[in-house]
Amino acid sequence: MAVTKPAGTWTYEDLFSLPDDGRRYEIIEGKLYEMPAPAFVDALIITNLMLLLGPTIEKVRGWLVSAPVDVFFEGANPVGPDIIIFLPESRAHAVPRGVEGPPDLLVEVLSPSNRSHDLLTKRVLYARAGVREYWIVDPENRTVDVLTLDDGSLRSASSMPVGDDVASPLLGTSFPLTAIFARIDEIGV
Repeated sequence: MAVTKPAGTWTYEDLFSLPDDGRRYEIIEGKLYEMPAPAFVDALIITNLMLLLGPTIEKVRGWLVSAPVDVFFEGANPVGPDIIIFLPESRAHAVPRGVEGPPDLLVEVLSPSNRSHDLLTKRVLYARAGVREYWIVDPENRTVDVLTLDDGSLRSASSMPVGDDVASPLLGTSFPLTAIFARIDEIGV
C-alpha cells in the first residue's frame, strides 16, 4: 500500500506509516525525499573520512558519527547527512532518536542520484539552520568543497590552501586529498 500526502505536509511521525522495506528518507520543509543507500565507493570515502577526522574530534571531545543517523532542526524533520560532527559547545546534542539542533560540520558524499539535492537543497537548509561548515565530497571529480557559514550563507572557504590538502577552518586541520579518496581506483571509479 502506497502512502501519499500533499507536498509540504510530511512529518517525522509519517515515516512510521511507510513500509519497512529498508529505504531511507529525509523530510525537508515538509517534502519527502527517498535517499538511496550509499554505493560502495561512497561508503569507502565515508570510512576514510571517519578515520582521518576521528583523532581530531576525539582530542576536543566532540562527536563524530556517520549515517544512518537522523538529524532534526528547523526545516529538517529529519535529514541524514553522511557524516555528522558536533563540538562540545555545539547547539546540537545527541538524543535517543538521533541528533537535535544544527551540527557544527556536516559531510555529504555526492552520488548521481542526489547531486542537486546535496548541492542546492541541503546547502540552503544547512545555512539557514546555522551549520558552521559543510563539506561536499565529489567522488567522480575527486574534489572536496569546504563551505563555511558567512553571513547566513555557506560559501567556499577562502582560507582553503591550493594544492592537495583539504583544510577545515572550523577544526583547524587539513588532510591529504589522496587519503580521502584512497583505494577507490581499486573499485573502478
